[in-house]
Amino acid sequence: MKKLALLLAVLMFFASCGLKPVTPNSVTDVKFGSIDIFRGTVVMDMGLQIDNPNNFAITLHGLELAVKVADVNLGVVTVNDKVKIQKDTQMVYRVKVNAKLTDLINGIPTLLAAIGNKQAKTEVTGFIKVGVFGLRKKFPVNIKQEAVETTQERK
Repeated sequence: MKKLALLLAVLMFFASCGLKPVTPNSVTDVKFGSIDIFRGTVVMDMGLQIDNPNNFAITLHGLELAVKVADVNLGVVTVNDKVKIQKDTQMVYRVKVNAKLTDLINGIPTLLAAIGNKQAKTEVTGFIKVGVFGLRKKFPVNIKQEAVETTQERK
């Protein structure tokens, strides 16, 4: 009974304080990995800087983002990993994007030029789902950046 009362008190506290928006505010870099012609896939890794302005830690419960690099649509990224984000911090979270060559066939020259220029325009839209003490909330994501660092991973 005491645990239930404590839980209700904590829930009312957070409901009255309100959960400030926790969203990615920038793309730090884009790394293009392997291009597998036989499987028809392109692997890309990017860093999302996530800002937690709240005075308590929150948990990232997942995200769904549509990614465009150099005006080439790379598809939708869905991540269901749980990651703890400390209070009043900014954290860089790595996201892997698996695109299909058939979807990118017209955009490959543009992507290669972006890698050669070492920067590209990047757009990320969708939502991020965060939670604290069993309460979960979705926040919209809409990032448009002109000059994001692009590299190709070497193996």
